[in-house]
Amino acid sequence: MDHVTDLSSRYGTSKRPRWFWPAVAAVGITLGVAFAAWVGFQKDPVTGRLWGYDVVDDHTVSITLDVIRPDPVAARCTVYAQAEDHSIVGEKTINLPATDKEKVRVTADIETERAAVNGVLRTCVVVD
Repeated sequence: MDHVTDLSSRYGTSKRPRWFWPAVAAVGITLGVAFAAWVGFQKDPVTGRLWGYDVVDDHTVSITLDVIRPDPVAARCTVYAQAEDHSIVGEKTINLPATDKEKVRVTADIETERAAVNGVLRTCVVVD
């Protein structure tokens, strides 16, 4: 045990200054915050809002949506009906042509395989 090796003489020492890793972290955090802000302030081309639903009978749910489009683009909205156990018992895709109206109210009937308890808006997207 008389022989103790100096590791810095064997492997060398770090050449980076002490401020290097904090500077890399600061730049990474700044870029992350800037990206999050850019994404957060992007205007959605299509926004759908569930206005209401009505369980008509054991095999039909009527659903009403408000679809907001700042630009006259065609859109596609997908809606579904859920049973009491939260399983999807019916689904429908609604195609909306381009229009100059910014807000459009749409009603659609969803056929279900068994009794449903609610209607849900899954998504509204721009049709390419």
